[in-house]
Amino acid sequence: MKNILEFEINDDYLYLLYKAKNTIWYFNEIIGDGYCGYSAIKFKNKSEIFVWLENVRVENGRYHGVLPENNEVHSILIAEAVDWMLIVDQRLIGGYTIRYYNETLSEDKKVDFEIHCGFRIDLGNDLYKADRSTAEGAIIALENFYSEKNIEGVLSCKDFNMEAENVLLESNLEFSKDIHSKIKTVLKISLLEDLERNGFPNFENIERVFTLLDSRAGQQFIEERIIFEDGSTVSNKFWVGFIKDDGWKVLNLVD
Repeated sequence: MKNILEFEINDDYLYLLYKAKNTIWYFNEIIGDGYCGYSAIKFKNKSEIFVWLENVRVENGRYHGVLPENNEVHSILIAEAVDWMLIVDQRLIGGYTIRYYNETLSEDKKVDFEIHCGFRIDLGNDLYKADRSTAEGAIIALENFYSEKNIEGVLSCKDFNMEAENVLLESNLEFSKDIHSKIKTVLKISLLEDLERNGFPNFENIERVFTLLDSRAGQQFIEERIIFEDGSTVSNKFWVGFIKDDGWKVLNLVD
């Protein structure tokens, strides 16, 4: 992938760099397993220009590969990478800066750009680790526990205390410890009763795309677009809160 992309750096772009940083573990794992398809890492060279390093392998804390402009063998520190990409079955995986540029184009130019690149640029699949180190990973972890029918795991990803605070805030109710405590109890009981009545939802064999919609002190408002095997999609919007020494917890679902 040649360095042909020029675009404005804004909050949306910075969020995609955040995505790249927090999903690059997947790239490292795939490359470490001996992936033979196209792979590339983006970094800033000595001229302060972002370029791609292709046909990557990982060794001794560095990415090793070839610069497409001159076929020169080159290596960088793993920490220098700002984006990553794989081409799997002619489909772009990762490549967040490419996706950002693609979204700035008209529909006709998107088609031309795909032809130029030689691969398909669809909604993608945000491969965060399923843990509570990120807000997005907390959502994935919660959904995995739902699929496993693991109630203890589900509850470990929730924080009813912060969620009750959100209910008070969004309902314009005056805070009191008594009301807060009652809402907190109702939220937990309602979740447990819903699971008993309707069963656990299943999130197997899906892909996910996340968007940061808003943020406030200690919380992020995240949209999760779920993509099913048949190509249909559904969107959920969550407040996700950060608990010191305990990571991110999924709070209230917003209609």
